[in-house]
Amino acid sequence: MRVHGEGASRVSNEAAVTAADIARLFGLSRATVSNWRRRYEDFPEPVGGTPNSPLFLLAEVEQWLRDQGKLMPSSPWERLWQLLEAHRGDQEAADVLAAIGSFLLRRSDGRPVAPAVLNQVATLANEHGALAVEEALWERFVQANARWMAVTTPDMARLVAELTGLSSGTVLDPACGAGTLLAAVAGRTGGPVRCVGQELDPGLASLAQVRLELRNVPAEVHAADSLLHDAYRGRLVDAVVCDPPVGERQWGHEELLHDERWEYGIPPRMESELAWVQHALAHVKPGGLVTMVMPPSVASRRSGRRIRAELLRRGALRAVLALPGPVHLWMLRKPGQPADPHVLVLETTTTDWDQAAARAVAAWRAFDAPDGTAEDEPGVSRMIPVLDLLGEEVDLTPARNLPISAAPDTAEKLLAGHRELAARLSALPPLLPALDWTGQAGRHRVMTTIAELIKTGALTLFTSDAPATPAGDALPLLDLADVLADRPASRRISRDLAASTVRVQPGDVVMPTAGHKLVARVANDTGAVLGRGLCLLRPNPDVLDSWYLAGFLNGSANSRQAGTHVSTAARLDVRRCEIPRMPLAEQRGYAAVFSALGTFGTAVGRAGALAERVIQATVDGLVDGLVAPERN
Repeated sequence: MRVHGEGASRVSNEAAVTAADIARLFGLSRATVSNWRRRYEDFPEPVGGTPNSPLFLLAEVEQWLRDQGKLMPSSPWERLWQLLEAHRGDQEAADVLAAIGSFLLRRSDGRPVAPAVLNQVATLANEHGALAVEEALWERFVQANARWMAVTTPDMARLVAELTGLSSGTVLDPACGAGTLLAAVAGRTGGPVRCVGQELDPGLASLAQVRLELRNVPAEVHAADSLLHDAYRGRLVDAVVCDPPVGERQWGHEELLHDERWEYGIPPRMESELAWVQHALAHVKPGGLVTMVMPPSVASRRSGRRIRAELLRRGALRAVLALPGPVHLWMLRKPGQPADPHVLVLETTTTDWDQAAARAVAAWRAFDAPDGTAEDEPGVSRMIPVLDLLGEEVDLTPARNLPISAAPDTAEKLLAGHRELAARLSALPPLLPALDWTGQAGRHRVMTTIAELIKTGALTLFTSDAPATPAGDALPLLDLADVLADRPASRRISRDLAASTVRVQPGDVVMPTAGHKLVARVANDTGAVLGRGLCLLRPNPDVLDSWYLAGFLNGSANSRQAGTHVSTAARLDVRRCEIPRMPLAEQRGYAAVFSALGTFGTAVGRAGALAERVIQATVDGLVDGLVAPERN
């Protein structure tokens, strides 16, 4: 960062920001910052820069915002990101993250990083570990660049790792980005897996290298174009995973017209994804597995039908799995012995990622098992003879190759569904709590804010310090998706990463820290680690009932009160919320009703999901002739 004029020496040792930086770092508009400078005489004075672009000390700006009540306390992770953004100047963020990774590995890669940033990195690394710091920065980088940067999600990475199932040997990702897929494969079992990768962007390639080394994974990552400048030409590995670039036109079609990798056909200019598929197959040992993340259009585009047909004829393509997103996963094996003349297709019938992923793993493992335990699941998965797919279009889209009907195979099974739905519906009315409908409860209430309750010790507020990308299986991790879905913790985190994080206790009230609606849940995940994007309130049980607190927080008025819409951000500040002052005995009456309403809501949701399935199955049963209208 260039500094001119008076105060330059002071700025060189402390984080300095422009008005535009302040707006970006704290979720404000530039006009708001300019307005504050004019209106408030005590706004921090510039310490450098130019008249048109003055520089302010970040610490002074933060303190001023805090004194004015305009700043929510930030976590040390957010503070680190603010320092990095303030200091990186013209450097790409990926380059800075790679340099920080090298610093954490106790070496230098020649890229400069400001001392203020490294000091904060060292402080957090001492408390949380080097890997947690690097992963927190990577997650923040992804959030900041989500609009223009396609990144493999952690959920997809875990699924690819589970499907690949590698426990030893070498895995290659020829379009590895920051190494997310490689890290997931290596971390699945903690076994002796070596990772090799290639990435076009040098900063991301360096970042992938340090992210893998921080996990103690043997790694080799090259910065170059895999299709045009293959760093591993002639080298075979045990498995390949890849989430390739999508829709590229300038991928080297003319230069690679006669490339030896095009064993299944020359990829058309508009089918770069099929070039990546053949590149992956060229690098895997006979019988080795390739797992590719693919856009759904590749399964049916007319221009790629000849290559798809050849992949089928040769037994290379083993499965096409359609998942929420929408996205397809192609499972391929390098032909080495006579293959099963069938292909697995799967179309998940749920938008819930965890359920869809579990179905995909179960179906693939059964299909790929040596003993052939797989069975078709009507409307979900099917083992199709290869000859049935070798038509004019060679359309591999799972939904077009599955039986359309959702009806069960017998009328008795359909009747059982109707009876289960009727039983669930009849159980709903008794779940509704009894209420006083006289209107006497509308008397004036004395309200108090959550901030006041925190000050008096009736409540304690905790925010999450969980690492960005958890790994391991020692402890449950309650994340944002779990809270929004009102379900138990669905992920796991290693004990080492969870050592200094917030742990959920019985009676804690858990909430998201951002969004457009405040959702408060009474946690029952004792010992679970509080995930990122969440906070919790821990009531003093002698003063506050947990269900009473959660119930009033879920009121629509508190959603409006908690919202702090700044620029495009939608933050939730629970301190602004209000609940009535009420004796504990009276609180418990409300608590019982709020708890009963929660139970009723869960039951209604489950009955609704069952009703949707039964209705569709009944319609299909009528269409298929399985059942008919009752005769008069």
